[in-house]
Amino acid sequence: MVRSESRPLDGWTALWLGLAALWSLGLVLAGFFVNSYSSSNGPGLTLVQENGLKVLAPLLIPFVGVVIVALALWHRRHNQKRGVGVLVWIVFGLLALLVVLGAFTIGPFIVPVAVFVLVAITRVKGQSPSLEPVAR
Repeated sequence: MVRSESRPLDGWTALWLGLAALWSLGLVLAGFFVNSYSSSNGPGLTLVQENGLKVLAPLLIPFVGVVIVALALWHRRHNQKRGVGVLVWIVFGLLALLVVLGAFTIGPFIVPVAVFVLVAITRVKGQSPSLEPVAR
């Protein structure tokens, strides 16, 4: 009899996904606190001050992507499936597309998120699920 043992993602994969999540949340915080619009008669305005709360939607996209990738990788690992799955590659492709489309605005700030996610994906892709025999 073979027992499948659910193992969490390895430490390095979790680290890369954690870094991607932290960087993504840093982008959201920067929208609130970093002056990005200069003014000649006073301090500059932040993205949220200039554009309102609607600017949070594009700022949250990378974080949502990281969460989806992390959950999909965990789910595949939990169910002992090989590889990373189509969903993970689609989400990564959308992150890369966001980098390209926002090349002159927010894109360069999303590059680290895409790189961290890609490193996590390639780490998981090289691993295979293990099946351990059950001791009776």
